Amino acid sequence: MTGIQSLTLPPRTGVHEPAPAAVGTLVPLPMPALPDLATGGQRRFSTALLDASGRIQDRGIVTALDWKPGDRLLITQIRSSAVICRRGDGVFRMTTKPYVVLPAPVRHGCHVLAGSRVLLVADLAQGVLVVHPEHVVHAMLRDFHTTLAAGEADR
Repeated sequence: MTGIQSLTLPPRTGVHEPAPAAVGTLVPLPMPALPDLATGGQRRFSTALLDASGRIQDRGIVTALDWKPGDRLLITQIRSSAVICRRGDGVFRMTTKPYVVLPAPVRHGCHVLAGSRVLLVADLAQGVLVVHPEHVVHAMLRDFHTTLAAGEADR
């Protein structure tokens, strides 16, 4: 009978390592900057389908952002939307095909299902992509249409 080798950890290096956070302590990730839609800028808007694997079916937005295979992406959920930017410390990577993939925890947190449409807002100058699910777009439009009905939108 063959035995299983025990796991041996590599020796510690002389490099100072940060102390681990206490168990149960949430360590905030750096927040990507949201595009300011009130200022002028180079933006692209699109709608796309989300497939069962979380892939956003819009190659054009990836091309416009100039994201390449292997680029690291930071994907952050803010309320019910996802903010994605290219950053060296990003956990996720662009695949060889020019699609952005929303990880399952983000899809669940944003309440977006396979086959849903999402609104994509890309700030090309900042390299930031915001993904808004249908229910978020519906809420934004409902609020805006309320102001239209009240005659407040043009003020």
